[in-house]
Amino acid sequence: MRVFVTALAGGVTYGVTNLTDQPEIWKITLSVFLAGAALIVQQLADFERRLERGLSEFNETALLFSQLDVSPVGAEEVRQLARNVASLESGRDPFFYAFVRGEIRRTAKLLEDLKGHHADYPGEDRDWLLNLTRCASASVDAVSTSVDRGFWETDLGRRYEDAQEEAVRRGVRVRRLIILNSPGDLDADVDEIRDRQRSLGVDVRVLVLSTLEARDRRDAVRNFVVFDDAISYEMTTEDNDPSRIYETSLIVGERAAQRGRRFEAWWAKGE
Repeated sequence: MRVFVTALAGGVTYGVTNLTDQPEIWKITLSVFLAGAALIVQQLADFERRLERGLSEFNETALLFSQLDVSPVGAEEVRQLARNVASLESGRDPFFYAFVRGEIRRTAKLLEDLKGHHADYPGEDRDWLLNLTRCASASVDAVSTSVDRGFWETDLGRRYEDAQEEAVRRGVRVRRLIILNSPGDLDADVDEIRDRQRSLGVDVRVLVLSTLEARDRRDAVRNFVVFDDAISYEMTTEDNDPSRIYETSLIVGERAAQRGRRFEAWWAKGE
């Protein structure tokens, strides 16, 4: 478009000077001059538009980082993410960049969901459980059901045990309440789990489901962990197979506080 406008300006100028019977040198000089002026004006207008866009983006970025500086989360991790993204070199396979974008979108969606006090993950989570345990500074209160029977022998179970042990060393109070369907379920496997947890510094109690009120029994068949009375990590099992995790959820806010109060009530009944 700029080439077209430049050529048009030069052509019109040449035509006008030709009608006035000007010398050829003046026709050419004026045509070239006005065509060049038209090109410069277009370039300046384009530069101004880009400058305005750049300033607008800069102002938006500056505003975001100024908000981050006063955010309770802090800005350093976000700056580190931005630096790492900016330093990615070009020339890699497109799939690499698609994967990076996918991970960034996943994190952004988690933050958006947590603003609404609830986030879900299909199936069994790994990262949330370990990171929550590592971030805990006051308490980790866990309710365990039969779904935990084989969990502690898995790679995630062993890493979770390590994270619990590290939390205890930091001074975090870690408690585990094992829910049994009946007194007869207190077998050698449960004793082994209880002894193993206690060896890590975890306080362990056992509670029989029948000792709970009817309204509490439904919640008592679901595993959940309350971290620092602030976030509840919950697992929903499949209806036809209680040993399989259908969905993992993070609950924030008042519902997490309710979970904490419910744990305290159940803990008082445990032995």
